[in-house]
Amino acid sequence: MWPWYCARMNERIPLAYLVPLRLFCGVILVLEGWSKFQGDWLHGTPLLHTLDAWVDAHKTYQFFLPVLQTARAHPKIFGTLVTAGELVIGASMVLGLLTRLSAFLGAVMLFSFAFGAGQGPVPPGNALLMGSLFLLFIVAPPGRVLGFDQALRARLPRWMV
Repeated sequence: MWPWYCARMNERIPLAYLVPLRLFCGVILVLEGWSKFQGDWLHGTPLLHTLDAWVDAHKTYQFFLPVLQTARAHPKIFGTLVTAGELVIGASMVLGLLTRLSAFLGAVMLFSFAFGAGQGPVPPGNALLMGSLFLLFIVAPPGRVLGFDQALRARLPRWMV
């Protein structure tokens, strides 16, 4: 009855179209992680100042306050997790290595930033947008094109590559 509609629903976008987004997101995370690494985030003080500013601004989503309070209680641990997470997930995206797993971890990290900062769908802040892109990377892993996932695809479980 609707052959034209069904044909359009079965279209597939080649994964190669997502490669520039993968590379761009990866470079952003690597640069942010590197600046945090050089900016003393491993000691936790800059993270604690950021978290305190979020709490003082009363923008944090209420359901996310327990996570934010835990991070405030352990700034060294969470500062290291944020710094290492940005560096490792960013490098994984740039290399196209374990993109599905990294996309999941990246989405969790980026949505945590967005919920903690109280970001909405309008600027400033790009954590919601990048988190949404990482959800797309879970569904359509772009590491299979111009990435190491192409070589690892037969050797690792599908949920990783």
